[in-house]
Amino acid sequence: MQVKKHNLSKINNPSKKRIKGILLILAAFSLWAIFTVYHQWQDISEIKGKLVELKKEEQRVLTIKNDLEKKAQLLQNKDYIAELARKYYFLSKPGEIIIISLEE
Repeated sequence: MQVKKHNLSKINNPSKKRIKGILLILAAFSLWAIFTVYHQWQDISEIKGKLVELKKEEQRVLTIKNDLEKKAQLLQNKDYIAELARKYYFLSKPGEIIIISLEE
């Protein structure tokens, strides 16, 4: 009977080493996976922050674009151009007299 126990312990010993090796590999893989997921989570958080900033910038640029389009539309109107010319360059219509006020 002692011989059988001795044989069983020899049989179990390599399987214990194999299990320990598998557990070690599994633990190493788990650590690597956790490390990778953590860093990817940080990258995602950073990218989300940049996305929020870029959306704000997009809204600002769209507002500027809309304002410029409105001004471009106004500049197509001859009456508006004439008004600007009279206001900034002191041009006048025939028979009009320009009076400059010192209060402005």
